[in-house]
Amino acid sequence: MFVLLAYATGFSSYFILRAHAAQLQTLTDTLSTSKPGVGANHTIRFTTPTGVPADNSTIEITLPSGFDMSTIGEDDIDIADDGADLTTALTCGAVQAAVSTSTQTITLQICSGGGGAIGAGSVVTIEVGTHATSSGTGVQQIINHATAGSYELVIAGSMADEGSTVLVIVDPVTVTGEVATYFDFSINGVDAGQVVNADATQTFSTTTATSVPFGTAAPSTEYVLAQDLAVTTNAVNGFMVTVEASGELQSSSGATINSFSDGTSVAIPGVWTAPSATVGAPNTYGHWGLTSEDITLSDNDSFGTALYAGNFINNPREVMYATTSANGIAPHSGSTRVGYKLEVSVMQEAATDYTTSVTYVATPVF
Repeated sequence: MFVLLAYATGFSSYFILRAHAAQLQTLTDTLSTSKPGVGANHTIRFTTPTGVPADNSTIEITLPSGFDMSTIGEDDIDIADDGADLTTALTCGAVQAAVSTSTQTITLQICSGGGGAIGAGSVVTIEVGTHATSSGTGVQQIINHATAGSYELVIAGSMADEGSTVLVIVDPVTVTGEVATYFDFSINGVDAGQVVNADATQTFSTTTATSVPFGTAAPSTEYVLAQDLAVTTNAVNGFMVTVEASGELQSSSGATINSFSDGTSVAIPGVWTAPSATVGAPNTYGHWGLTSEDITLSDNDSFGTALYAGNFINNPREVMYATTSANGIAPHSGSTRVGYKLEVSVMQEAATDYTTSVTYVATPVF
């Protein structure tokens, strides 16, 4: 009998050792960042072949020295069984699991009578960090080891299963690159019969990139011409386009067609009006003005609907503006239409060579 008892006792000890050493399956610990010395959320997931009974059995998660868990508390830790969160507190009572921490170890105790037993084959998920939101909201993270390298995380405890995985802490990779500065500005002619900024008067003739030909102007007749502007750029803060005339429309005899309205060079765009044609006041015999379709100017939609300004004579007037990069196509950010309007009275001095030059200046903002 003595021999048989010794044999049975030896067998029993061997069996207990093997049962306690069952290996956790698919054990992983996913970090929100692997950068050395910074806070990281940990999502630990494994399958327990044996399960964890609700008899105060423990799951112990041990991180190596160098990982700082000093600020981690119960609110920063969640445990879920097959996706269902267990209720937690600092001690067992009316909850399913008690949570405690020491210098390098987190201990989860499955409370006796709490109904939190984890069955065999269950997938257990443990969240440590700011993504823990089940029993309280996590506000702290585990601080990664300050030195890049591979470190072992061990899961054991009084439960029947155990396992380990590796935490890899790596220095951040600096990615650099360079994009060449690009800026392209183009001026394009507009055909006759086109609309400019919703003006009821359509363009009467065709312009080019370098010519705005009003031709022979009949009295008391509104003439509209236009040019299309386009900007393509990768300037991070956008661009501005201004237009400036070198002077009033002037003939070789010295006669002028003045700026809108009646030579006062209106700065706040207004509704078009015919020249007043006041005897003895040549500035009122004829005038020309400017409009733009861009509704995103730095002073907002200042040109509104068919409004005209005259303060572009020897003065840069903004006609196009954007605060981002542009593709040369999108209306009001990459393209717009600028219009010029002219009207003379019967008193405007006759001449065949009224002329001036207009300059556009496109400026990127990087």
